[in-house]
Order: sequence, then C-alpha cells, then structure tokens
Amino acid sequence: METTTLPLAPAPSPGFWWRVLSPVGAVLLAFVLLIVASVVLYSLAGDETAGTVAVTLGGLAIVLFALLLLQRLPAHERRRALAVKHSVPGTVLMGINVGLGLVIASGALIYLGTLVDSGLADRLEEEPVDIGPGLWGAALTVFSLVVLAPVGEELMFRGLLLRGLVRRLRFGSAAVVSSVIFACVHLDAWVTANWARGIALILVGIGLAWLYRWRGYWASVVAHATVNGVAAIALIAQQ
Repeated sequence: METTTLPLAPAPSPGFWWRVLSPVGAVLLAFVLLIVASVVLYSLAGDETAGTVAVTLGGLAIVLFALLLLQRLPAHERRRALAVKHSVPGTVLMGINVGLGLVIASGALIYLGTLVDSGLADRLEEEPVDIGPGLWGAALTVFSLVVLAPVGEELMFRGLLLRGLVRRLRFGSAAVVSSVIFACVHLDAWVTANWARGIALILVGIGLAWLYRWRGYWASVVAHATVNGVAAIALIAQQ
C-alpha cells in the first residue's frame, strides 16, 4: 500500500506583538551582554581596551540577533525587508545625501538647545571623548560606528520594528514610535542629560524611517553610516 506524505504546513507568521517586542527585547539583551563583556574584559585587560572591545561585541550581537529574528519571518517578508528599490549607485548617493542632511539638522538642533539651556553647552564640553586605545582601538571604534551599528540597527529598528508597527499604525505614527525607541536605546544622551541629542536622535530616526520606506534598507544603512562616519571623524579630530 502506498502512503501519501502530506506537505508540511508553513510556519505561522509572527503576530503584531512579537514583531514589536522581539526587536526591543533583542536590543536590551545585547546591552546586557555588552555590560557583562565590559566587566569581564575590564578585569582582564583594563578600562580603555574593555570599553572598545565590548562596544564592538555589542554591535555584533545586535547584527546577529536581527538576522535571527529576520529568519522567523516568511520568505517574502524577508525579501521586502532587505529589498534594494533603486540602482546601487543611486541608493548609495541618496543615502549619503540624506545622511549629511540629517547631520546638519541634528547639529542645528543641538546648537539651538545650547541657546535655550545654558548648562547644556557645559555638559557637552564635559562629555568624555574616547575612540579606543591606539590605532587598533580607533579602527575598531570606527568599524563599530560605521559598519556594525548601521547594519544591525537599521535591520532591527527599520526592517523589523518599523515594519511591525505599520501593521497597526499609519506610517507617520509608526516612524515616530520606532524613532523614540531608537533614541531611548542610545543611553549616552540620557546619562549625560543631553536632551537636545535625544531629540536629534528622534529626528534622525524619522529621517531614516522615511528613507527606508522610499529607497529601502541599504539606503538607510548608507545614511546611518554617513551620520556615524561624520561623528567618528569629529571624535578623531578631537584626539
């Protein structure tokens, strides 16, 4: 007697709350791992080395977690999340232009913040500037800022979180919500009481969300890398 093998049913598509909470939970888990790595490395190698390596490991963790979460989505959604909507040269050029625009807008907002809050300028001057010990530390920091952070954070906050939010919210509302969460996970703005930087991060997040919708994942990655690249150049110039 012949037996008929029935095809396996496809895995159910994740629901709204999984799509919204899992990226946030993954980022929080990456922060926990970063703290643990910092403590362990500090005991082994010293403060400066520990911080540089831990930040890199945290960036790698976010990239890995984002890729794992992406695999939970149906194949057609994975393709849409990473789609290139225009030519590669056009995507890169648009990403650079938008990134530079976001840098200018953020800088102007922070400058206006110093005019409103006189103490903000003092806090900005007191913020530590650290790009890692020696040439290798600087290179590792730049790699984390310009490669790991854009690739991982754009996939996590735009490719996963934003796409999850638009299943229930209008795009504008989803962009704002995802950008507020994006700003909140950049703890340096809140630890240093730099409220202007927090608002600037929300602005950057909204700009990246709009670019992601219009030009796709890689355009927002290039824009994010441009913003962080300018910041890395400024850090190196201050050394």
